[in-house]
Amino acid sequence: MGALELFLPEATILLGAIVAFLLSVVGVRYRITWMCSMVMAALAGVTTAMHLGAHGQPFFPGIYTVDALSQLLKLGIVGGLFMTLLASGKLGSVRSNVRVDVPIYLMVSALGMMMLVSATELLTLYVSLELSAYGLYILAALHTMRRQGGEAAAKYILFGAASSAVTLYGISLVYGGTGSTYLSAIAATSSPLELVGLVLALAGVLFKLAVFPFHAWAPDTYEGSPHQSATFIGTASKVAAVGVLARLIFLALPNKDELATVLLILCIASMTVGNLAAIVQRDIKRLLAYSTVAHAGYILIGLLCFSKLGVAAALFYVLIYVPIAFGPFLVVCVLGADGSNPTRASLAGLYHRSPLLALTLMVGIFGLAGIPPTAGFAGKWFLFTAAIEGQHFWLVVIAAVNVTISIYYYLSIIKDAYLTPSDDDSAIRLSPASAVAACMSIAMVLVAGFYPRPLWELAEQAAKVLAGG
Repeated sequence: MGALELFLPEATILLGAIVAFLLSVVGVRYRITWMCSMVMAALAGVTTAMHLGAHGQPFFPGIYTVDALSQLLKLGIVGGLFMTLLASGKLGSVRSNVRVDVPIYLMVSALGMMMLVSATELLTLYVSLELSAYGLYILAALHTMRRQGGEAAAKYILFGAASSAVTLYGISLVYGGTGSTYLSAIAATSSPLELVGLVLALAGVLFKLAVFPFHAWAPDTYEGSPHQSATFIGTASKVAAVGVLARLIFLALPNKDELATVLLILCIASMTVGNLAAIVQRDIKRLLAYSTVAHAGYILIGLLCFSKLGVAAALFYVLIYVPIAFGPFLVVCVLGADGSNPTRASLAGLYHRSPLLALTLMVGIFGLAGIPPTAGFAGKWFLFTAAIEGQHFWLVVIAAVNVTISIYYYLSIIKDAYLTPSDDDSAIRLSPASAVAACMSIAMVLVAGFYPRPLWELAEQAAKVLAGG
C-alpha cells in the first residue's frame, strides 16, 4: 500500500477545493459548484473507507501518520462535510454574492481537520489547526444580515486567535523543556515546563471542542453564523477536536494522573453549565450551542478514564454525534431558508407541515437525549460503562442527573413540533437533497442504535492506537 494511496482522501478534498475555486472564478452557477463539491466529498469518503484498517503507516516519519484512528475520524469529518453540503442546496442565510464560495471554505476547513487527526508533531498539529480554523472564520461571517454575521465572526476570530496564541506558546514551552516537538519524544521526558506547555496546548484544543470555560464563543457564533456554517462547526469540527485531544493526552503526556483532576472538573462543569443554560434558550441555534457544550462534557468522560474502553467510547460517541446533531441543524436550515433564525415558536405545527422534517427532528433530539433505540443511547451506555470500569461512580451519577435535565428541554422541543398548534398550515417542501439528508440522518442514528457493533469494533480498533490492548 503506497503512501500516495493513503493520502487519497486529503488529495481528493484538496482537488475538490481547487475545482470549486476555479468554477467560482469563471462564474459558473452555484448549483454546479455545489454538485461537484458533493461528488468530491463522496469520493473522499469512499477512499477513506477503503483504508479504515491502516496500521500506523507514516507519511513523513514522526510528523504525519495514517492509522486506524486517523482514518476513522477522517470518515466522520468527511461524513459531516457531505451532509452539510447536502443541506447547502439553498443558502438563504448566506449573502447571494458569496454563496459560490461556501463549498470552497467548507472543503478547505475539512482538509485542515483531516490533517489535524493525522498529525503526530506539534507544529504540524498547529498548522493543521489553523488551516481548519481559517475556513470556519470566513464561513461564520457570510450571514445575509451583515451586522449579525460580522459580530459572530468577530467573536469567533478573537476567541480563536487567543486560543491559537495560547496553543503556540504552549508548544514553545514544550520545545524548551524537551528539545523536541514530536509527540513520541515528548512522552519520553518529564519536566514542569513540559507539563505547563502541554496544558496550554490542550487549552487551545478544548476551545475547539467548546468545553467549559472555553465555550463562550459558541452560542453567539452559532446564532450569528449562516445555518450551514453552524451545522459544520457543530458536527465535523468536534470530530477533529476529539481526535487531536486524544492524541495529546495519550501520546504526549508522560504522567496522565496530573491531568485527571482537571479533566474531571471540566467534564462536570461542561455537562452542568451546558444543560442548565440550554433550558432557557428560545433560539434553536443557541440551544444547540449549549447542548454542544454539554456533549463535550460527556465525551470527556471517556477520555479521562485513560483506558482503551474509554477511548473507544469517546470515539464512538463523537462519530455518532455527527448524524445525531445534524438532524436538528437540518431543521434549522430548512425553517430558516429565508435567512431568519428559527426559534422554538417556529417549530409549532411542524409535524403537520412536514412529517419527514418533524421525524428528523425527533430522531435527532432523541439521540441527543440518549433515548433508546437511537445511537445516542448506545453512546452514553458505552461512556458510562467505561466510567464504571474506571471506578468513576460519582461521575456516572452526575452525568445521569445531567442527562435527566437535558431530557426536559429536549422533549419540550418535540412537544413544540408535534403538539403545539400553528396558525401557518402551509406545507414545507423539502428539496431532493434535503430529503436525502434527512433520510440519511434518520437511518444512521437508528441503525447505529439498533446495531452498534460494527462501529464499536472500528472504535475499539482505533483506540488500540492510543491505549494498546
